[in-house]
Amino acid sequence: MSTPAGRWQVHRLVPSGTEGAPDADTATWIRAMSAAFLGGRPTPETIAAQASMMAGHRLRGVYEPGDTAPVATLRSWDARMSVPGGEVAADAVTSIGVRSTHRRRGLLRAVLVDDLAEASRAGTPVAALTSTQGSLYERFGFGLATWTRTVRVDTHAATFRDPGPTGRLRTLDPAGFAAASAPVQDRARRRHPGSMDRSAASWHALITGGVYDDSPRYAIGWSDATGRPAGYVVYGVAEGWWSTGSARIAVHDLQATTPESYRELWRHVCSLDLVGTVSWSDASVDEPLPWLLADPRAVESGPVREMLWLRILDVPAALGARRYPVTEQIVLAVDDPAGYAAGTWLLDAGDPVAPRVVTTTAEPDVALDAATLGSLYLGGVDPRVLARAGRLEERTPGAAGRLARLLAAPSAPWNGTRF
Repeated sequence: MSTPAGRWQVHRLVPSGTEGAPDADTATWIRAMSAAFLGGRPTPETIAAQASMMAGHRLRGVYEPGDTAPVATLRSWDARMSVPGGEVAADAVTSIGVRSTHRRRGLLRAVLVDDLAEASRAGTPVAALTSTQGSLYERFGFGLATWTRTVRVDTHAATFRDPGPTGRLRTLDPAGFAAASAPVQDRARRRHPGSMDRSAASWHALITGGVYDDSPRYAIGWSDATGRPAGYVVYGVAEGWWSTGSARIAVHDLQATTPESYRELWRHVCSLDLVGTVSWSDASVDEPLPWLLADPRAVESGPVREMLWLRILDVPAALGARRYPVTEQIVLAVDDPAGYAAGTWLLDAGDPVAPRVVTTTAEPDVALDAATLGSLYLGGVDPRVLARAGRLEERTPGAAGRLARLLAAPSAPWNGTRF
């Protein structure tokens, strides 16, 4: 299928291949995407590995007449995202790139608008992306909704307050890692609004490093006293001990379903022989790790960085998928030039298990745009702060405070999976 974009065409591809080799269109698309992100020319083996991880995904390319290689790319797939009290279907969007000779021509707009339109037609309530150029996507209605930060632990100073250890640790076989860990991650992510489920490609990249990082990785699972798996950690050596006598370990993912599993996984990585520092670059902004230690100063927290951007495509479905901590009604006037979220909406959380979201002719309490709604959706942004920044207008005195109480999340929104 194709959609006109001036003299360009947006084509939608379904990755396919035979005997481990991708079809020619997919291989050409991968080369174009790699070039847009300043990558080297991928080898046939790299292309085959990338293509295998794209099974079930949707590829888009913008093509010029007579050119078999796309000048712009986008990839998306169906994902599930945790929200306060539930989860919602999300259109996960990535690999958005434009050929260096074709920038500033509206090609990014063409391919992204086409993807969002298809997601809306499919009834997907939310689109999500992580971005190296975040502000670029506000014009398409995406709002910044989650953040991460780096935490670094000086293992020589890290003494845990609890005597421990408890439970059982075991090394997870890479071949069976995804099957063993997916149920744990599914339970763990529900504790954090904004956490996404992992695709097959994401699981493969997590345990192997993907096609660009072939350094060894280790996976450790933790089970409680009953033998039930309750957490895992994946880590690798970021800097060897042989040059300094003290290695630096990088955590790539840590998922815990209980406070005990969280503590014991951190205890394990902080007690590894020959290791002086453990760091995690995509930790949540409210990690409880310092409170586990006798001296919280053993943990150094880095600056907060943006992570997940959300675009609301269906207001009733998106707001109706989450739960609210107070019984409150509020009327939102949403401005959305693309039309997906536009309207005046009554959010009625009188029923704690079945919130009602309908259009209304009532006067709005709050006026905002689609990007601001995306930022507020998970409860990680205070509407009162956005009101002071001019991003949200109170039409009823005190409405921003009411909205803050209504949208409050049980924990800081977090998604530790970049895509």
